[in-house]
Amino acid sequence: MPPKVAVLVTVTLNWLITYKYGAGSGAMVEASIIPVGDPNVAVGKLSSQSSTFEEKGESRKAIDGSLANIYTNGDCTLTKKDFEPWWMVDLISDFQVSAVVITNRGDCCESRIKGAEILIGDLPQKGGTMNPRCATINSMGRGETMSFNCAGMQGQYVTITIPGRYEYLTVCEVQVLAHPWLHIVHGGGRSPVRDSDTDSGLQGRVLSFPNEAKGSFVIISPMQSLNLREFTLCMRIAVEYLDEHKIIIFSYHSQSDELRILREAMGYFGLHMGGRSVRFALPDLSTLGSHICVTWESVCGLTAFWINGKSSIRKVHNKGHILQAGGTAMLGRDQGAQNMSDQQKPYFVGEITDLYMWDYILKSHDIQKVSQAHEFPRGNIFDWNILSYKIIGNVMVLPKS
Repeated sequence: MPPKVAVLVTVTLNWLITYKYGAGSGAMVEASIIPVGDPNVAVGKLSSQSSTFEEKGESRKAIDGSLANIYTNGDCTLTKKDFEPWWMVDLISDFQVSAVVITNRGDCCESRIKGAEILIGDLPQKGGTMNPRCATINSMGRGETMSFNCAGMQGQYVTITIPGRYEYLTVCEVQVLAHPWLHIVHGGGRSPVRDSDTDSGLQGRVLSFPNEAKGSFVIISPMQSLNLREFTLCMRIAVEYLDEHKIIIFSYHSQSDELRILREAMGYFGLHMGGRSVRFALPDLSTLGSHICVTWESVCGLTAFWINGKSSIRKVHNKGHILQAGGTAMLGRDQGAQNMSDQQKPYFVGEITDLYMWDYILKSHDIQKVSQAHEFPRGNIFDWNILSYKIIGNVMVLPKS
């Protein structure tokens, strides 16, 4: 007769997990996973890892749908002792991730996972280790299954990595609880994203950020790498409730560099790049709309703001700097303000349209044409008419009129 089993039922975020143990032995016989909310979208997807210690520890063991956790039985992954080892799953398309649930090794070595990070995003390079962080694993018990809330982070790649040290990385199951990426459409409804939705551009439309919410922003994808020695960036903005409130206009952030443009206080605007800042005294933004351009070049460091086609004085900023590639560009969120409280972070409330960026400095008459919406050179880094974008949270796409 088959052995009797005792059943233990526990609930993790959006899931009901049932463990079955052999009676009297304490050894796990079977584990089943029952979705009660967002499904586990990782099972059977494409996986990879920084290295493989031996065949039984290959990367696919973490997405086979089983919570069995004995490495010697072939239940888990295992890398070699790498510097900053990683494991990654490619979900094939974009998802909004509510949680990542990890099962730790059950037969030994439970402390190896201490300090590991869960990363989610759209960059597959270096095993996804350049993507934003969802959570850090402070500790896990032997064979423990633990859920980490990712609050709807968007991405195609989910990575587990141990930063800053040589270590073996082993995971026995990685569940990615998620649903297909959703975006706001006209009228405030929701619909599943399609390739045409993210690549059709925004000609004749505006992005509306109706309220100050830390979870609402727009990721925009450049048409070429931002490995820049000079640039022109232009956009049209309408805002209210200014006073001394900081407003993020544009944010680009990589592991080694950043570019941020902010309205810092009444009458002052800032350009932050490569760890340095420069401020300009300028006419303030308006609810009726303002057209803003920023130009910068590396050879002399000459930098200027342009408001409604008119240039500020030029200042020297970051002479010799090269803006580094490999980062993420966003509207509505300041990626460089991670250490601020939520109340202090300069979220954007208002409307943005007509964003263009070039990898050279436009001539003054061309900037005036951009400001007046006359014929001008197409943006070769960002072009509003063909912009590839992804909306996170409460951002609406509205007609200009």
